[in-house]
Amino acid sequence: MSIASADELISDRLFGIAKSDPGRELIFDPVHGRISYAQAAEQVERLAYGLRNLGIGHGDVVIIQLPNWSPFMILHMALTAIGAVTATIPIVYREHELTGVIKLTEAKALVVPHEFHRFDYATMAKGLRQNVSTLEHVILVGGETADNDSGCVRYEYLMAEPWEARGDQESLDRLKPAPGDIAALGFTSGTTGDLKGAVYDTRILHATNMGFIERYGFNEGDRIFGCSPIGHAVGFTHALRMTLTIGGGIVLQERWDPARALELLQEEKCTFMAAATPFLMDLVYHPDLEARGSLSSVKLFLCGGASIPEQLMRDAQTALPNTFTSPLWGMTECGGVTTCPYDAPQEKLFETDGLPCNSMELKVVDPDGNEVPPRTDGELMARGAMVTRGYFGRPDLTSESFLEDGWFRTGDQAWMDEDGYIKITGRIKDLIIRGGVNISPADIENVLFSHPRITSAAVVGMPDPRLGERICAFVVLNEGSSLEISTVQDWMTEAGVAKPKWPERIEVVDDFPMTPSGKVQKFRLREMIAERLSQETATPASA
Repeated sequence: MSIASADELISDRLFGIAKSDPGRELIFDPVHGRISYAQAAEQVERLAYGLRNLGIGHGDVVIIQLPNWSPFMILHMALTAIGAVTATIPIVYREHELTGVIKLTEAKALVVPHEFHRFDYATMAKGLRQNVSTLEHVILVGGETADNDSGCVRYEYLMAEPWEARGDQESLDRLKPAPGDIAALGFTSGTTGDLKGAVYDTRILHATNMGFIERYGFNEGDRIFGCSPIGHAVGFTHALRMTLTIGGGIVLQERWDPARALELLQEEKCTFMAAATPFLMDLVYHPDLEARGSLSSVKLFLCGGASIPEQLMRDAQTALPNTFTSPLWGMTECGGVTTCPYDAPQEKLFETDGLPCNSMELKVVDPDGNEVPPRTDGELMARGAMVTRGYFGRPDLTSESFLEDGWFRTGDQAWMDEDGYIKITGRIKDLIIRGGVNISPADIENVLFSHPRITSAAVVGMPDPRLGERICAFVVLNEGSSLEISTVQDWMTEAGVAKPKWPERIEVVDDFPMTPSGKVQKFRLREMIAERLSQETATPASA
């Protein structure tokens, strides 16, 4: 079976494979069972007509807030089939974030689980429908019978009714959109707190996966492990959409659990996964890894969300001898842009975040927009087929980041070497300016991670009246460990780190505030340390 074409809708791709190879397995969902391409095609057709019965059609935005369940995939394909727009959001969003997304998109429907992970989504969704006038429908997956009078309808009801058998309906062929129509909105998971929905069409989503397909040779025999949230960019594009693009199969994990992940990866013989650095860490250092065959079926692990500490990359090569583990850099606005090819030199794997895909251009520029010499820090710019069309309903933010000549301002600080490999050294907004000198947190974090007592580290600037900012390191320690600032500074000395880059304060925490994609929300850490410093300053005055 060939790879999907650039203009092929994901729903048409499903229907085509269902016709040529109906028994091929598309989804294994431990919650909802195994689903073949033919079974999925029947469900998508039924649901598409059921959604039309609710008045949902071309251009209408439907927000899907579900765990990694098969109904998410069925809904996305059904919405595509009728020209509606899928808005993906993280499962952790609550009333505040959802209200903003609904108002921005004027969403016509919201799909949520009745309940998940001890949270009552049904009650939240009903409240949102009462408070936001544009929201006409709430579709609940699972749970008890919904109250149709309250504007709620059960997903299971939509799937039980033979809508496709009713007469006087337009065919799906007449309802389907053009490849250039908006297919999805991807809401960024929030390292800055801004609400931004990147606009995708079918061609952009196709290009986002073709970079990996061309580099690594994916085909219909691959089984993708869907552990990253499919309500976020990595899971949506490189798991859900990738599966249909190559005609392969997907194994879904509704919520990250390392032990369960090892079980699924081994039993289902998964071959590929893309996930954030904490996922790789959990697997590499799991006590059951060797008993699970060291994941011998997994050919490729693309690890993104944050730069991989060099020690973790080295440990991954030892712990996962059959797996090629590569760094991955990308963004919701431009997909997964850089990885290391199979034949990349070892130093590129350890020291960089990869080489751009064939369809993408990258450059590093200074504040005036001029390209900088190799290995010089600047802002990373991206251009090519994978870049989205801007931010939905936010022309102000679009004009700031998406330039008229096609370049997208990533906001990431990076350098590029002589071979075109890049290294992300931080977010421009995360730079620490200590006494007028720019300091990148990434190098400091890499050294801290190698300390035997430290499990994770995140470095931010803290306010200082003389220097502007000083360096604060938030750390998660191994169980039972303690850490003094003097110990950290001795470690910095041994590593040969310049003294101005030494952490000047250590904050030990149980965990970090994270985005659903596995990125540390450093703006929250900056808020935390600023508040603590303010309290410490105020305490003597109030005594």
